[in-house]
Amino acid sequence: MPFLDLPPWMISALLAPFGLVVGSFGNVLIHRLPQEEPADRNVITKASHCPGCKAKIKPWHNVPLFGWLWLRGRCAACGWRIPLRYPLVELLGGLLFAVSPWIFPVGSLIWFKGLICGFALIVLFFTDFTEMMLPDVLQFPLMGLGILFTLPQIFRPETLLTIWTGPDRLLQALAFHNGLQPSPAYHGFEPAVTWSQSLIGLAVGYGVPALMNQIYKWIRKTDGLGMGDFKMLAWLGAFWGWGPMLGILFLGAGLGTAVGLPLMLLRRSSSQTMLPFGCFLALATPVVVFFGRALWLGYLGWMG
Repeated sequence: MPFLDLPPWMISALLAPFGLVVGSFGNVLIHRLPQEEPADRNVITKASHCPGCKAKIKPWHNVPLFGWLWLRGRCAACGWRIPLRYPLVELLGGLLFAVSPWIFPVGSLIWFKGLICGFALIVLFFTDFTEMMLPDVLQFPLMGLGILFTLPQIFRPETLLTIWTGPDRLLQALAFHNGLQPSPAYHGFEPAVTWSQSLIGLAVGYGVPALMNQIYKWIRKTDGLGMGDFKMLAWLGAFWGWGPMLGILFLGAGLGTAVGLPLMLLRRSSSQTMLPFGCFLALATPVVVFFGRALWLGYLGWMG
C-alpha cells in the first residue's frame, strides 16, 4: 500500500500551509539568533513582537504571508515598515514543502533530510545576507544530524516505501536510503552517503577552507573566510559527503567571484570588502546536489 493514498499534487497542497508556518518560524530565527542578549535570542517562549515598537503581534496579524498582505507591509501599532524579507521567507518555506513531493519520495529519510537542508539554507542565506553571520546554534546540530542520517540505512537497507506518481501508477523507493532516488519528477538515483563519507565530509568541509583561509591570511594579512563559513561547509559535507561538499565550495567561490569582481570594477567595493559567502554556498548547494554528477561528467567530456 502507498505511504499516502493521495496523488502528489494533493500532498503538495496539504504540505504548503505547513511550509508557510515553518517559513514564519524561519523569520524568527533570522531576526533573533544574531541578537547579543540571551533573552532576545529566545525563539521558544518569547512572544512575537514588532522589532520597531516592541508591541505584541496579534494572532490574526501573524498569519504567514496573508498577515503581511493584510497589514500592507506595516506594523499595525507603529507603522514600522515590515521588510519584504518576511513574506519572502514564508513563501520560500511554503514552496519548499509544496515542491518536496516532486523531487523526493514522500515519507522517506531523504525527503526529511531534504526538507531540513532546504530550511536551513533559507535561514542561513538571509541571516548571512542581513547580519553577515552564520549562527553556531544552528550549524552544530546540523553537523550531528548529517551523521545520524547515515545510520538507519545500515540497519534497514532494504525497507521499501510505495508512493503514487500518477493515476494507477506506483513507485517503490528505499525508505532509509541516504541519497537521491526516483520520485514523481526526479528520475536519478545517487549512491548512499555512508557514515564514513559523512565524517570525511565534515572533517574536510571544515579543514580545507580553514587551510585556504590560512594561506590567504598569510598572503593578504587578513581573513578571506569567516568561521561560520567553515562550519557551514562542515555540515554540508556531513549531509551530502565530501565530494558534493567540494563542489559546493568551488561553485560558491565562483558565484562569489562573479558578484565581487563587477563590484570592484564599479568601485562599489574593494578587495578587502567581505561578502556573505554563506549566501553563495546556499545557492550552490541545490545545483550541486541535483546536477553535480552531470556537471562533472560534462566538464570531463569538455576537457577530454
